[in-house]
Amino acid sequence: MYISAREREIISLLLENPNGMNVQEIAGNLNVSGRTVQRELKGIESIVSTHNLLLKKVLGSGMYIEGSPEQKNELQIAILKSGQEFTQKERQELILCSLLKEPKSIKLSALANDLHVTVATVSNDLNKVEEWLKDFDLDLIRKKGYGIALLGSERKKRKVLGHLIAQQLNEYEFLSVMEDEYETKNSLSNGLLEIIKLEKLTMIGKMIRDIEQRLPYSLADSAFMTFTIHLSLAIERIIQGELIKMDEVVLEELSITKEFTIADQIVQELEEVFKVKIPTAEKGYITMHLLGARQRQEKNDWFKESSTEIVVGSKKLINLVSKELEINFEEDQALFEGLITHIEPAIYRIQKKLDANNPLVSQIQEDYPALFKIIQEGLKVAFPSIVFPNEEVAYLVLHFGSSQVIYENSKEVRALVLCSSGIGSSKMLASRIKKEIKEITEIEVSSLANLKNIQFEQYDIILSTVEMPGFSKKYITVNPLLPKEEAEKIREDIKRNSLTTEASRLRKLHSKKLQKQIKLETPESIKQNLEVVHQYSETVLHILNTFEAIPLLFIPTSSILLLEVCKQANARGLIGDYFEVTNQLTEREKKGGLGIPGTSIALYHCRSEYVMQPVFLSFMLHESMVVKAMDQSAVKINTLLLLLAPIELQTGQLEVLSTISSTIIEDEESTRIFTSNNYTGIYNKLSYALYGNLQKKFKN
Repeated sequence: MYISAREREIISLLLENPNGMNVQEIAGNLNVSGRTVQRELKGIESIVSTHNLLLKKVLGSGMYIEGSPEQKNELQIAILKSGQEFTQKERQELILCSLLKEPKSIKLSALANDLHVTVATVSNDLNKVEEWLKDFDLDLIRKKGYGIALLGSERKKRKVLGHLIAQQLNEYEFLSVMEDEYETKNSLSNGLLEIIKLEKLTMIGKMIRDIEQRLPYSLADSAFMTFTIHLSLAIERIIQGELIKMDEVVLEELSITKEFTIADQIVQELEEVFKVKIPTAEKGYITMHLLGARQRQEKNDWFKESSTEIVVGSKKLINLVSKELEINFEEDQALFEGLITHIEPAIYRIQKKLDANNPLVSQIQEDYPALFKIIQEGLKVAFPSIVFPNEEVAYLVLHFGSSQVIYENSKEVRALVLCSSGIGSSKMLASRIKKEIKEITEIEVSSLANLKNIQFEQYDIILSTVEMPGFSKKYITVNPLLPKEEAEKIREDIKRNSLTTEASRLRKLHSKKLQKQIKLETPESIKQNLEVVHQYSETVLHILNTFEAIPLLFIPTSSILLLEVCKQANARGLIGDYFEVTNQLTEREKKGGLGIPGTSIALYHCRSEYVMQPVFLSFMLHESMVVKAMDQSAVKINTLLLLLAPIELQTGQLEVLSTISSTIIEDEESTRIFTSNNYTGIYNKLSYALYGNLQKKFKN
């Protein structure tokens, strides 16, 4: 069966995420639109079904592949075997592999044939490859009649190879390769392992584990991985006649260390096993890896073993970051020790021009530019004679991110709740969340029309009462009444996304710092607050003065019912064109039902250009009518509540409508009052709720 590159990508993502992903998450991972993902789903359903698996779709939480581990494994193998069509990223990395493997030039047409694409496609891919190689100070030579080749030192080429391997295999996967338990996931992994030869990698890995016994310290998994890759690449490149060079003065300095003696033993073993002559320069690089990877056994030895400059510099860096973030990191001894652990070998690596592979560096820079910049600038002050590369800075970002101080400062979870109008079902949902999900400590409500003004990075979780096709952020669709099973799903999502991990905690701290700056009272902010209170008071008076409980005669259909209630509002001078408002309410109902499950109430609400002031009316039906509920079920109603608002809502007006929405489902007694259609009962309930909220505003 033919499987396209896009289908392979989506299936791989779903297999890697057994708890499920929604369309927006998949689209974000692949950097495509939600609509593009939707188009591929039919084909994916067909593909997984041929392997006795099911693409299960769950409203609100996304989709996942259901079936046994054996069947999923068969599907994984099938998509690997079908991989004749490569993604753009795969093609570019495979082109790099080919250029690194081939000491001479390669023809453009040969690459196109290998990748099953046109020469024009390869030429476009080469533009991206050329841009990427600039970071490694390598040049891509393209000449007509000559072909394509890489120009640069052997050391730089090895750096690129090491970087590619570190990106493709994480430490767990690499250790699995060492244990012969890993099946390569894609053509790129196969291409890289072909360059360094899997059997060599395994053999050298076992050799290093034996050598580790002779060291007075252990190798971290990351150091073991980097060292093994370095030696494997070195042997393969030496066999190909590619030799590396080292400055004689540096080599002389290294030769007096005990690590150089161990490096000499390693070289002797490698020469014997692989029947090659290894130059002295390679001994120097092996020595630097051993020195750079050193880990001390005793935590309490830091002040004895580390240089005064490292200790003082680490203290200074912590102090600088503390001032910038307004968080006292200086009370975290574990952070201090952790920084020394990293900075001392990092400085050694920098001085000896050893590379630090960090596949997360781009992601960390992109997600947390502010913190990255703070630490980068702090390092210039704390260690003025050392230029830290981005890879090392990114590691330090994670050190600060894992600090217990950050955890203690950011236990809150902020939620953003969205609905089409921002006045009805989203307010109900916000009210239910406050009661049911204690993990969420702060809730903001917004309409879809306001999306462009929202700073999404301030929120830990996004919930919506309606589906939002094409929305690029991850969100969960939720019933406004928040049934127990949906509340549990949200809790699971909070846990699954590890909202207390380093990155999330840092993001929240940035937001909190910004909010703290924003919330400082100024004459202007005092005036704005008073205006909101004034808007709120005016709107409350208008709602109470115009509220009515209206009985209706027999009405045969829901469309006629909506027309009638809008006509009644128009007759009282509360809205303009009632035909248009009826159409808008009908469209709103199509997006998601408006009947409240477990009650006999429907809350019809929308914003309209034909509404000048907020409106709230209650209608008692002569006979019950079945309408679509907010949970997509059917509900029999005898009360219709009409909540209307202008397109442009003032902050105070929005707060009034929010209070009304949440009061309706506050508890069983509230629901009973609103179902009664008793004017006095509803009026009193509204008065107390709206006045109570106003009192809270004065207290705040």
